This record gives sequence, C-alpha cells and structure tokens, in this order.
Amino acid sequence: MKKWLIWGAMLALLGSGLYYLHSSVEKEIADEVKEAIGNGAETNVDLSLKGIELKQGEAGKELWTLKATNGWYQKDESIIDLANPDIMYFVQPDRDEVHIVAPNGTINQNKGVARLWGDVTVTNQKGTITSSELTFEDKKKLLVMTGNVIFTGEGFNGSSDNASWNLDENMITATGNVVVNFRAEKLDEATGGEK
Repeated sequence: MKKWLIWGAMLALLGSGLYYLHSSVEKEIADEVKEAIGNGAETNVDLSLKGIELKQGEAGKELWTLKATNGWYQKDESIIDLANPDIMYFVQPDRDEVHIVAPNGTINQNKGVARLWGDVTVTNQKGTITSSELTFEDKKKLLVMTGNVIFTGEGFNGSSDNASWNLDENMITATGNVVVNFRAEKLDEATGGEK
C-alpha cells in the first residue's frame, strides 16, 4: 500500500511539473510575440514560425515575396504577426521592383491588408520613401504611408504627412504639408519638362 502511495505521489509531482512546463512555455511564446510585434498585443498564437518566405503570383508572374525572421499565426483571426518583414513587390507590367522593410508587421488574410510600422523604408530604382507606418491593401494594389513621410531621390527630396502609391498605375500621391525640393540640374528630368 505504501508503495502505491509513493508511486501516486510521484506521478502527481510529475504531472504538476509537466503542467508547469507547458504553461511557462506558452507564456514565454506569448511574451516573445508581444515583444517582437511591439504593439503590446495580447495574443493567442496557434503557430510560431522562424525564417518565413511567402510568394504570390498571378497569370504566371510573381507579384511579391515576403520574408520575415519570425512569424506568429492566429488561426481564428487569420492574422500573421511578423518580426522584421522584408517585402519585394514587382510592379506590373515592367516588373519594377519595390522593396519594403520594417521592424514589425501584421497581415490580416481575411481583409487582404498588411500593416508595417516602426521606421518603414520603401525603395525602388528612382528613390526612397520612409514613414512611421505603411498599410498595403492587396485588392486595390495600394500602399498608404503615414507619419513623417520623407522622399529622397536623384534630383529631389521632400516630405508630407501622408502618401499613397497606386501600384497598378505606378503613381505616388502626397498629401498634408507637402514640401518638394528639386535640384536645378535635374528639374527637367524630375518633372518631365514641366515647370
């Protein structure tokens, strides 16, 4: 009888230890997600990933590639939180490359919207745009940049409160306190000859 009592106590201790280990690992993952995505989110993580690479194409052409150091998938909300997202978007039809990097990001798959924040940098062959936050609306093929938007390129620089980039039309529109400076030797090239 004593032997069974000792075995029962040992099994109870083992069960308690496993429960504690499981709980602490769950808490550690939740804390890691909260710290990595930087928005104080309390989140239920269904899947934690390292070294992510996703690609999307259309009509046999690659539209974009997303890489991230870590990701956390929330199945019920269909949301992926990302650490260090790095996106390469190919503007059609000439496949001009638009490179987007940020320390934090979230993708809402149900809405087709990605949000990046914390010193976002967007570059292409003509220049660089930095902002505090960027939202990408997949259906509209629209990048919306907010918070201290700064433009730099060969022959110009500028700033605005907000900017949107229609990727289908390859057109950038700046709004709110817009300031643009052109260097005289590049004025014709930058404006297409308009003054």
